[in-house]
Amino acid sequence: MKLKRTDWKYLVDTLMFLCMLGLVATGLLMAFVIPEGRLALGQSKYFLGLHRHQWGAVHLDLSLAFTAFAVIHVVLSWSWIKGKAAGLFGKAWKLAVGLTVLAAAVVPLLFWAAFSKNDPGYADLGMGRGRESMQVRTSDPSVPEPPASDGPPAPAAGAVEPRGEAAADQDDHKNRAVAGRMETATAEVVITGQMTFREVERATGIPAGDIMARLGLPAGVSLDETIGRLRRAYGFEMAAVREAVAGLLESSRRLPAG
Repeated sequence: MKLKRTDWKYLVDTLMFLCMLGLVATGLLMAFVIPEGRLALGQSKYFLGLHRHQWGAVHLDLSLAFTAFAVIHVVLSWSWIKGKAAGLFGKAWKLAVGLTVLAAAVVPLLFWAAFSKNDPGYADLGMGRGRESMQVRTSDPSVPEPPASDGPPAPAAGAVEPRGEAAADQDDHKNRAVAGRMETATAEVVITGQMTFREVERATGIPAGDIMARLGLPAGVSLDETIGRLRRAYGFEMAAVREAVAGLLESSRRLPAG
């Protein structure tokens, strides 16, 4: 069956309408249903099994599809557009169409001009404290202690530095306090809020249950939940995780062999 131009127009317009509904639905979902930024107790960035970022990808795909169908719609309707513009604007119809296309670029600029620039209220969105990293050293007495330095220690390879000068200073003092209780290591374990306690157990050899018990977490908390989400849910700090692991490492070294 060969489709006529009007059939193609109907098909393209239908697909444009479906994309538009999807854009509205995902936009409202991310605006009013799925929270952004730091989570309060009981909140989640998952909806129907998909994370907020995944819904954002769906929203982007729908917008690209809508744009493609809009271009096809213009191509299929070009004869009507040209005739209608000529009837309304006469010889200046090309200028009128050009200005219409230009308006597509002007509209986003108007929205940009309407919003405040570099608003500090948005600075912390998407920068959860669970992303701050910490270093835990496993013991190896054959490696000498690094010399003390008046300045801040250089970040370890692959480590994620804390954001902000205040956070960096605070993290530096806590690192020095913990380092005083621990021996130097051949390997460094970088713990972030995106890790799980099960992953920390594999990296350090310290049972995840012992770490969680030191943090005062209730029994039954999943070992496969990210530390960042547990931190927001139970109110502990990443520094507490660092100190718990450091203390358990120190205790394990004090146990007599055999």
